[in-house]
Amino acid sequence: MMRLPIMAGLVLAGSPAWAGDIPYAPSANVPDYVATMTVQPSGNSAGSHTRIVTHHDGWVRVDELGAVIYGNPAKQITVSFLRDPNYSSVSVNRETSTSYERIRAVTETGQTETHAGERCDVRDVVRRDPDKPAPGLQWLSCLTADGIQIATRVFVNGSLFQSTAIVRLERRPVSAEEVELPANLLDVAQWLHFDHPPPQAATAVKRPPDFAMHMQWQGAVRALRRHDPWTYDEISYPDGRRTLFIRNDQTGQALSFRAAKGGAFERLSICEKCQSADSPAIHLGRNVIPESMGRTDSVLGEACDWFDMAPGTFDINLSQCLTPDKIPLRIGSGGAWGPREEFVADEVQRRELKPEEILPPSDVLNRSNWDFPG
Repeated sequence: MMRLPIMAGLVLAGSPAWAGDIPYAPSANVPDYVATMTVQPSGNSAGSHTRIVTHHDGWVRVDELGAVIYGNPAKQITVSFLRDPNYSSVSVNRETSTSYERIRAVTETGQTETHAGERCDVRDVVRRDPDKPAPGLQWLSCLTADGIQIATRVFVNGSLFQSTAIVRLERRPVSAEEVELPANLLDVAQWLHFDHPPPQAATAVKRPPDFAMHMQWQGAVRALRRHDPWTYDEISYPDGRRTLFIRNDQTGQALSFRAAKGGAFERLSICEKCQSADSPAIHLGRNVIPESMGRTDSVLGEACDWFDMAPGTFDINLSQCLTPDKIPLRIGSGGAWGPREEFVADEVQRRELKPEEILPPSDVLNRSNWDFPG
């Protein structure tokens, strides 16, 4: 069977070049401005579109196509809203000292350009570890003397992937309200609807039982809960890292969260209907049919059968030892993103769960933990 790469798609989809990143700024002392820019993907004029960048007191708002993006370049915070008829989400990214996409170096190229009558100096913004294998990505940013980014170019393996350039730049006072984050940004109720009944087709299928489970692996602890069709999966590591996935497999609603070493909050994504790359959870959705591995095991006196939960992929290794009522007593995961982990259940409760047991911890939705104003 041909096994397909998953991580290659995730790396590209998560890159700022693909996400309409906020402009690079050399410092927080950039004047207020509104820039109208043309975005040119892959050198194809038919695919160009307009981007509006509004800046005030270190915060920017970027409007383009179906996205609204807020951010603070100096703090390396990005908040993205994406909406179309089939997909809506909010994504918060806060770069830390261990972030894969963090800015590692900025170098002067010695090149100058002129766009819409404005002169700028080209800088090479290095975002990736050169010692690690990854697509050959290069970001070039062209800055005016007062620090305004007026043009960019992104290259993949030496070929131009995307370019931007201003068509108009207004240096004018901008009010705080023009770049202010929505007050209800982290109100989970507007994104995840725990009290909605499942689709009618799903009610005809026998529901798997609710459960709450505690697991361990090398000092890390995992809380796994199922309140069908919802799944809650949280891992806490000894070094302060945390991951959280909450997902409704019938509606596609999902929340994912990640904290870096030391506990610094790094990423939060909430979507009413997720795309396939947005929320890889303990399994890859009900449209993926697990394959038996022909092995059995026993945990806490319960028998379970091993299944490959990601058949047909070569860079994700995801297996579970499932009881007859589909409770994973052992979970093994690994692949291109890191070493294999082997979580084993040390407590299992089969009981009816309340919807609030699926809600994220309150600190995940605390604005101050993300360095948001207000």
